[in-house]
Amino acid sequence: MKAYLFDIENGLYEGEAFEDPEMLQYEEGITPVPPPEYEHGQVPVYDRLKNEWAVIPINTAKQLLNISSATSTENKL
Repeated sequence: MKAYLFDIENGLYEGEAFEDPEMLQYEEGITPVPPPEYEHGQVPVYDRLKNEWAVIPINTAKQLLNISSATSTENKL
């Protein structure tokens, strides 16, 4: 079945894949819920607690990426 990938740290949409429906519950960063339509300058973000997507401006997504990168770097130190 078609599944949708997202970053487990910040929820940013990463693309599509095909996955065995039985395996979805065992894998992180993948959902059967399709992202909503979005326009240039926007990006879908998945909220695992609500089990739904939201669309945010790309500038906000860039901030999420910077926060994730800083956290990952700090964890490696």
